[in-house]
Parts: sequence; structure tokens; C-alpha cells
Amino acid sequence: MKKENDEITNLFRSRLNDVEVPVRDGFWEELNQGLATCHHRRLMFFRLTAAASVLLVLAASSAAFWYFSPKEDLEEAFTQIAVANGGTLDGDVVKQVTQPVQHAPILPKKMSRQLAAYTPAVKEDNDSVSVTVSMSFSFSVNSTVRQHNNPMNHVANEAWQNKESVQQTGTSVEQESTRAVLTESARSRSWALKMALGSSLPAGKYQMPVLGQLTVERQLTKHLAIESGLRYSYIDGGQKGLHYIGIPLQMNVTLAKTNKMNLYALVGGVADKCIAGAANNNFKNEPIQLAVMGGVGVGYKLNDKVALFAEPTVVHHFRTDSKHETVRAERPTNVNLICGVRMTY
Repeated sequence: MKKENDEITNLFRSRLNDVEVPVRDGFWEELNQGLATCHHRRLMFFRLTAAASVLLVLAASSAAFWYFSPKEDLEEAFTQIAVANGGTLDGDVVKQVTQPVQHAPILPKKMSRQLAAYTPAVKEDNDSVSVTVSMSFSFSVNSTVRQHNNPMNHVANEAWQNKESVQQTGTSVEQESTRAVLTESARSRSWALKMALGSSLPAGKYQMPVLGQLTVERQLTKHLAIESGLRYSYIDGGQKGLHYIGIPLQMNVTLAKTNKMNLYALVGGVADKCIAGAANNNFKNEPIQLAVMGGVGVGYKLNDKVALFAEPTVVHHFRTDSKHETVRAERPTNVNLICGVRMTY
């Protein structure tokens, strides 16, 4: 049996020894290009995964620091210091109230001066002549000043009261002016302009999409803001690229905030329309594609008006009747990473 198998093996080996199978033109070039593309996609996926991991660790650290920080103890300590120094604590500012010093009018004191009597005496025997000289000097200066009878005291008291009233009025006007300036400053910085670039993960034969957006953010309350604008997206459609214009709408909720950094959650959606790249860009062949998204954002302030931000989000695109297959059809739920600059005004 083994011998027969060896004969069959030698027969096939002798017949197929010099057989060659021809391949189509460009086969090896396409194979090399496919290997390079796979390597590039894998490298980009690892980079995006590392960036998203760093951002999540940073967000978790900021949230933990904000949650476990002894805010009540610090506020109580600052309040005790302010009260001990005769001031008040208004937010993060210690205000010290200084009362004007009242100067009482100086009244002349009663002065008395008396010169004791000087009495020299010369005394001799009974049969002698006796001479006695006695001198007495007394000086007394009395000065009584009554406040209700002296008109100068009335003038001094009225002048001091007017001065105190003017000082209190000036302090009140200054406080009102400062409050008005702070209120106007807070109102003037309730708008922000955001410019960002981002991308998503690739899927199958489709490359990573690229997007850029310009949005305007309006601060509604201390912890709530709404954002909208325009978004441009370039998506690989297999043989050619497709160009989309979209309108995003999202709501930002502040979770933690420090002097330099802030952490916020975001939720919203976007409506995209293909404007170029397809054979027919009308609404029948390329309808509007809707998507919902949610995630977190991290901001870092460079100064009072300029800040950097990053927003990793999870996006789900709803399927449409489009004639072209894209990465959104291959992977409806994807991960986006958007980074940019935020300017307040």
C-alpha cells in the first residue's frame, strides 16, 4: 500500500513539476498595495486607541480629583479667616470693610494754679517790737465748655457726619460699579467659537473618514450650554470619495471645572447631505443621513479667551437608501475623535 502511494506521488510530482499558472496583469502590485493599506489601517487604529485611552484616563483623574477634594473644609477655613479680619467672603473674594475713625473735638481742660502764701515772721521777747508781714496770692482760671452751647461743635459734628455719608455713598457706588462690570463681563463671555478636526475608525476596505467643523456655543446656565454650526465630511466610497455637509446640534453639561481644565458630557445629533462625489446628488438617490452621538469632552485653558479641547464620542448612523456603500454602512456605530480650539467672546 505504501509503495502504491509513493508511485502515485511520484507520478503527480513528475507531471506537475514544471507547471506554471499565469496571473493577471497588476496582480502583484495590487497585493503589495493591499498589504500596505492593511498595515496603515492597523497603525492608525492603534494610535487612535492610545489617544482615546489617554483622554479617558485624564477625564477619570479629573473627575476623581474634583469629587474627593475637601471643598467644604476649604470654604469654611476661608470664611473664618475673612470674619476674623473683619471682612466678608463673596464667592472667591474676601472683602474687608474699614470703618472711618471719628475724631472727637478737643475740649480745654480746667486749669487752676494757686500760689501758696508766704508768711515770714519775726518774733522776739515780750518787751521787743514784733513785725508780722503776710502775703497771699491766688490765681484761678476756670473754663467750662458745653457742647450744646458752642456752635463750633455743631459745625464739626455736621462736617464729620457729611464726610461719613459721602464715604458710605462712594463705597456703595464702587461696589455697584464692580458688580455691574463683573455681570457685564460674564454676559460678554457667554458665547464661544469652536474650530475642530476629527476622524473615525476605518472599516473593511474603506479608509478613515475626515471631518472638520465650525460651531458656535452659547452658555445657557453655569453648567449647561448648547452648540451648533456646520460640519464637512470626506468619506471613502470605494471607487471615489464622497463629500458631505452636515448640521450638528449638541448639548454640553459641565461635570467638573478648575482654573485650567474642565470636564463635560455631551449628547446630540447631526444631519448630513451628500453634495459631491456621487453620480446623482439629489435627495432621492442621496437622502439626508441622520446620526446620534454621545461622549465626553476635556478642555484646557491657555488664557481667559483661548482653550484647547478634545471630544471622543460614540456615533450611530442610521441606514439610508443611498446608492453608494461607505464606512457608515459597513460600520454604523463608530468612534469619533474631534480636537480643536475654543475662543470665548
